[in-house]
Amino acid sequence: MQPRAGYLNTPRLIRVSFSNPTRQTTIMAHLSPSAIFSPSVARQQLAAAKDWNYIDSWLSSKFNGKTPPPFERNNETLKALLALAALNETADEERELLARVEAKALQELQAKDEADPNAQLLHSIEESLTREGQTSLDALSALSVAINQPVPDIEQLGRSIIDLQVSAHDLDQASERVSILEKHLNDELNTINTLVKELQSDAYQPSPDLTKQTIDYQRKTKALASKLPELKDRVASLSASRGNSKVTIQDVKAEENKFKNLMTLVKDLEVQVKSYHGLPQDTDLARLELESTRVELRDLTRQRDSMFEGLVERETPRKTRS
Repeated sequence: MQPRAGYLNTPRLIRVSFSNPTRQTTIMAHLSPSAIFSPSVARQQLAAAKDWNYIDSWLSSKFNGKTPPPFERNNETLKALLALAALNETADEERELLARVEAKALQELQAKDEADPNAQLLHSIEESLTREGQTSLDALSALSVAINQPVPDIEQLGRSIIDLQVSAHDLDQASERVSILEKHLNDELNTINTLVKELQSDAYQPSPDLTKQTIDYQRKTKALASKLPELKDRVASLSASRGNSKVTIQDVKAEENKFKNLMTLVKDLEVQVKSYHGLPQDTDLARLELESTRVELRDLTRQRDSMFEGLVERETPRKTRS
């Protein structure tokens, strides 16, 4: 059965006669029992059976008589195969038409060459050339094609060759600059990789007993913090009794020095605890946080010194004029 263009849109008749009994039996085998009592169902099933018979013949021709691979037979598959068969038929027709056109054009060119005395003269000259002449002619034709100059001219060919040499030189210079830039980039990349390995080394890793040190610092901080109220009470009592002759200036200075030393120790311990607490895993972020903590420590130290200076001035008795 030959393919027919526009087979999907071809109207189908209900009454179909077959001269081939085997083909009629094959199509009738696709009919269901319900088709006997329903003309519309019978018409649809007969049309589908004809389509499947056409698809089976087309697949058999494409597989050179071999059995095609098994596939699911449904309406979607049938539509897809019919569309594919129609496209294949169109492509075959176009390919055959193109082959006929090319063959006809070749025949016309050959007939034109045989009738043209100039073409015969060129063929005879080409056949009479020596090996060196043939090589030169091939080189000239290849050069004309390379520089896109159909009619070779010595002056134009020379200019084109010079332009090509200039372009090649510029490309070589650009390639050399790119190579130098690539070398610098590789050097920078190696430096960065070395720095990353150094930052990932054990020198920048926290100590194994960091947890124990942090716990010790926290314990000391709590102990000192518990003593702060007592020290504040002592300072307050000293301030209240500064008029008492029993308390001397030396006693006040001694207490102030003790308090100052305790406060310094507390601040140092707090800074140490904060420096280890909550540090990120990334080394650069840890350094930034450490530097920020140091700036804060310096501010607190200046504040503490100003407070102590004010306390000393306030607690130091002033001499009365006689």
